[in-house]
Amino acid sequence: MTSQGNMSGSLVDRLGGGVVAFARLCIIVPFVYLVVYVGGAFLIPKSLGPTWVWIQRGVVSTAILCLLALFIQHPRPERRPSGLTHTMAISFLLTLPAIVTSYWAGVFGALVPPLLVIGSAVWERVRHA
Repeated sequence: MTSQGNMSGSLVDRLGGGVVAFARLCIIVPFVYLVVYVGGAFLIPKSLGPTWVWIQRGVVSTAILCLLALFIQHPRPERRPSGLTHTMAISFLLTLPAIVTSYWAGVFGALVPPLLVIGSAVWERVRHA
């Protein structure tokens, strides 16, 4: 029999472990919640509509802020854990959950981590050239 801890650990391991798993969850969770958001939109009363929209926006904002915090912790490409650069570079995908709720701050915010990753890579190449 497997314990709950082992199941959780294997999920984290499958996602790359440590900060890489955390970064990947920051991208996955808004998409999973997007399905819940769209499905629940038909079930909730109209009076809860604005709250429902802001919950999705909060999920997207939290994901973006967590990715920015990870970039601040690991700004140099050569010192990032394996897989973190790729995960942060594809975080532009968070624009879709932001667009669904017309959350334009989230759309532009989702572009910041990939631009920071690209900028840091260019900076390192120029610095070492």
